[in-house]
Amino acid sequence: METTPQPTSIGRVIAISAGLALIVGILTLAFAWPSAGMGPNEVPIAVIGPDEAADQVQSQLDEAQPDGFDVTAVADPAEAETLIKEREVYAALAITPESVDLYTASAASPTVARLVTGIAEQMAAHMGEAGGQPGSVQVNSQDIVPLPADDPNGAGLAASAFPMAMGGIVIAALISFNVRGSGRQAAAAVLAPLAVGAGVAAILMYVLESVDGDYVAISGALALTMAATAWGLLGLAKLLGRAGFVLGAVIVMLVGNPLSGMAGAPELLPAPWGAFGQFLSPGAGGTLVRSTAYFDGNGGEAVVWTLAAWIVAGVLLFTIGAVRAKVKGVNEGVKEPVPAEA
Repeated sequence: METTPQPTSIGRVIAISAGLALIVGILTLAFAWPSAGMGPNEVPIAVIGPDEAADQVQSQLDEAQPDGFDVTAVADPAEAETLIKEREVYAALAITPESVDLYTASAASPTVARLVTGIAEQMAAHMGEAGGQPGSVQVNSQDIVPLPADDPNGAGLAASAFPMAMGGIVIAALISFNVRGSGRQAAAAVLAPLAVGAGVAAILMYVLESVDGDYVAISGALALTMAATAWGLLGLAKLLGRAGFVLGAVIVMLVGNPLSGMAGAPELLPAPWGAFGQFLSPGAGGTLVRSTAYFDGNGGEAVVWTLAAWIVAGVLLFTIGAVRAKVKGVNEGVKEPVPAEA
């Protein structure tokens, strides 16, 4: 006779509901909190003029937004432009009695460019009112490193943050659970990021037209980013099994991706999480891709070492796991059967 399955206990139903609420709550917090808490945190900008002018602007900004900006004095517009192109500052201001001259780089962060533009407009308005001639002080804005005309808001590059993070996870998952043999897994972990990076670069450059620059360099930056994620997860999976893979994937998606700063800038995330996100592969990779696409690699030197460190760590974990598995297999193979007692 067939037995009727027993209904799930009320306690189990409650536990599942509570677990789902916790999981969805964590997901909501991970992805919404950085955006909800977005605001300037030590955003580096320059003021063209003497140190006294920079100090005055710093004081004004601190009153409106404490610790929001880090102001540096530069001698002339040429020096300011150099700092912007080298990604040392996001923008520069030159204040005269007649105008506020603003130099930005929307390619570095359209959000920061809009933020600094608003500040320049407020300064100009206050100067005009203080002089008894409202509206007399103009803002002259120049975008030193603009975004492509087909994507003036940088939406394509910002949206690529998720595929970059997910790409490394998918590569690691397919290799870990579908490729047999440590040597073949290692070979796949070298070839797959190169192929995926080339494909994503082609989409960003020629389909979405969201980035400019050298195709080979951009595809290389994308490949390095995905290799860093993939090797980290491969190493954890080889050493700890599925639990290690899940742990790595959670870190990448729930910590690294929200803290990457791709939607705005690392300096706009709540401190110190924006800086911390640059030590994880999604944040480091996003910075490298932006620097490669728009700034001839400037500002990407440090994150290259970060991504390389993730790859090295992943390779070490992978090697340890592979050697341990081989030793275990050898030991099991040499065990002699124990004769049965008479």
